[in-house]
Amino acid sequence: MADVDVLMPSEGESSVGVSRKQHLMSTFESYRAELDTDNERRERLIILSRSITQLSKKLIFHLHRNATSPSSQQKDKCLREGRAKEREIWVNFGKIKDELKSIGEGDEALKGYWRWNRQVSPGLEEYIEALSFLYYLEHKSLVPLDAVQKTLSDEAGEPLVIVTPEDYILGMSDLTGELMRYATNALSTGDHNTPLEVCEFVRTVKAHFDGIPPHMLYKLSKKQEETTRSLEKIEKVCYALRLRLIEFADKPEVLAMMAKRALEDAAEREEKGRED
Repeated sequence: MADVDVLMPSEGESSVGVSRKQHLMSTFESYRAELDTDNERRERLIILSRSITQLSKKLIFHLHRNATSPSSQQKDKCLREGRAKEREIWVNFGKIKDELKSIGEGDEALKGYWRWNRQVSPGLEEYIEALSFLYYLEHKSLVPLDAVQKTLSDEAGEPLVIVTPEDYILGMSDLTGELMRYATNALSTGDHNTPLEVCEFVRTVKAHFDGIPPHMLYKLSKKQEETTRSLEKIEKVCYALRLRLIEFADKPEVLAMMAKRALEDAAEREEKGRED
């Protein structure tokens, strides 16, 4: 019967009715529009996260280039420029907040953040790594979680993004690799104190993170393997440094040559381990 495809109008509606086909088309059109909006938002958040990752890596490279300078003025300049670069990254987090505000206000925006957290978290972890490295160079300590969240807040104190303990720990775990590079770079300039300080600091961080059960934070176990390798490299260099300090304390040129050889040996062992 031809009239079977026509929905009967309910009380108060027009007597014309709406065909079932039109009703389905209208419903799927709304679904398509919603999916298109979600896909576009996902792409924009991924692009912002990648931009944050790239800027964070540039900040880390900048710090490595200048943090081991023998000039204290150069070091201070490096840290000031690092803070300026960190503010450039902050602008992108503001764009993420604006993007999520388009979903709605209050609880709607919060739900939207957790929905899109996977797109934001890679850039956030890289930023925490860069920020923690900058903070370590300034204070020789680990940046607290509340300080990270304060850094990622606007002028009114409202969070741009929510920094979870998981994001914080994963970012801190990545820091150990940068500290290993920092220690070896410092040794190559004749700085014998920094590698020993960094070694003790990385040991403490690793010991605390080893206490976190793998089932509570499964990503951390993989990162802890890299932390262990970084710590081993620092310890081997520091061990060689301790021995050479006893032998050649009065011969700085020989000590510098021995430090260089220790770094080269560590690099060769690392390369051989990768091949195996």
